[in-house]
Amino acid sequence: MAPKSGYILAHDIGTGGDKAIISDLNGHVLFSEYQAYSISYPSPEWVEQDPDELWRAIAETSQKVIIKSGIDPKEIIGVGISAQMWNTLPVDDKGKPLMPMMSWLDLRSVKQAEVAVAGDNARFIYDHTGNIPTAKDSIPKILWLKEERPDIWKNTACLMDCKEYILFKLTGRMVTDYVGASVYFLFDPIRKRWSSEVCNRLGIPIEKLPEALPCTDIIGSITEEAARLTGLRAGTPVVNCAGDVAVAQSGAGANQENRVHLCIGTATWIGISTSTFKNIPDKPLWGLCHINPEKYIIAGEMETGGGALMWFRDVLCKEEKQHSTHIGRSTYDMINSMAESVPAGSDKLIFLPWLSGERAPVLDHYARGAYIGMAMSHTKNHMARAVMEGVAYHLRWICETIEGLGYNINAFNAVGGGCNSRVWVQIISDVTGKPMHVVKNHLEAGASGAALAVAVGLGVHKSMDDVDQLVEIDHVVNPSNPDDRRRYNDLYHVYRDLYTALIPTHRQLVEIP
Repeated sequence: MAPKSGYILAHDIGTGGDKAIISDLNGHVLFSEYQAYSISYPSPEWVEQDPDELWRAIAETSQKVIIKSGIDPKEIIGVGISAQMWNTLPVDDKGKPLMPMMSWLDLRSVKQAEVAVAGDNARFIYDHTGNIPTAKDSIPKILWLKEERPDIWKNTACLMDCKEYILFKLTGRMVTDYVGASVYFLFDPIRKRWSSEVCNRLGIPIEKLPEALPCTDIIGSITEEAARLTGLRAGTPVVNCAGDVAVAQSGAGANQENRVHLCIGTATWIGISTSTFKNIPDKPLWGLCHINPEKYIIAGEMETGGGALMWFRDVLCKEEKQHSTHIGRSTYDMINSMAESVPAGSDKLIFLPWLSGERAPVLDHYARGAYIGMAMSHTKNHMARAVMEGVAYHLRWICETIEGLGYNINAFNAVGGGCNSRVWVQIISDVTGKPMHVVKNHLEAGASGAALAVAVGLGVHKSMDDVDQLVEIDHVVNPSNPDDRRRYNDLYHVYRDLYTALIPTHRQLVEIP
């Protein structure tokens, strides 16, 4: 019998920190706690995190949110974990990490990525998994590990992602979910099994991959040791859940057929729920499994959406950062005011947001950012707005690519930190021509999406489609001034032309020692 009362504890484990929430059975966040952790850059292009530092943050935020709530741990009837994806962590047969976790931001495996897709490999991988790997994905990182760290490879019992390691610490099981498996690009999303064909072609033993199970399966319960560290009750059920893209789809209320979500986070993406798997063989989007095993998520991600504005803040707004700290105001609030003072189109200043290469709708490790068209008349305010517009141009490019597959995008259910910016949300609506349905409590969409998956797993709700109605829209932003939209349309085409024109320049820069 499905429970009729109680609470759910869920985590959204991001790149820079963990958010723990306690929700009701409808995914409404009642209490939350956040704790940051470090990111390490040991060598150029290397990005790592300490998995045990992440685990300590999860344990501590669990304790703190339970204490804050005053809820008896016995009333917490289920636990779910969502996390950043496309990380690689080798562990031994006892689940002990053999090295730091290679982050999704890590680019050490460019050479392995090029080899992995050489010849007919790219089409072969696509034909069996619906995807093609880049240097930031799991396949090249696994091949790097095999080639460059043979001692670690020899002792590797399981190749985990971030969420999978935390699930192991909570339950003692080495498992993943269908969404998590599909992001390895070694998984057949149609048959829901690891692709022996691709694994054999690349020399990756299937036995080193975690068991893949449905997202809403109860995979185990909180162990005595995990209970001691987290404050949860030993024996509390743990639902498999899913990674950040899938739970954002759920937390945005976009599980039903053809519903679309836009997440404006450090990385920024558009995803559509569909029962039909379609992708592009030469320059694919993400073709991922969905929390609902009968659906898929077709998504396009840009590597630095919110990350581009973060770069602008940290590199070019140091004075504003100091002033905002002094007056107790967010630096982003000041940047928003700067952008609002400039007309649409930033007086023809265009920002290219490819600060960390690009993934969709082009697979390009070498693309880099730039300001184009800068004149003496341009100010820092122009530069602020141009960053927002550059991200919006790229989102339009992704949107048109998804629509080119035959999907219909009528509007975005929007979540993520970028939704705090009124001017940025309006710019994206104007550039794409799509209404933006900003979700209530959009900053907690990942954690609440995880909680909703737990609720379905516990039988509280029948399916993920049913929980869409539980997600509230705070407000709607529609495309506005027709003159602004025409100006954006002209600049968008220049933006697209700039990518093509700069391809040889980006390659040439890489070759300079």
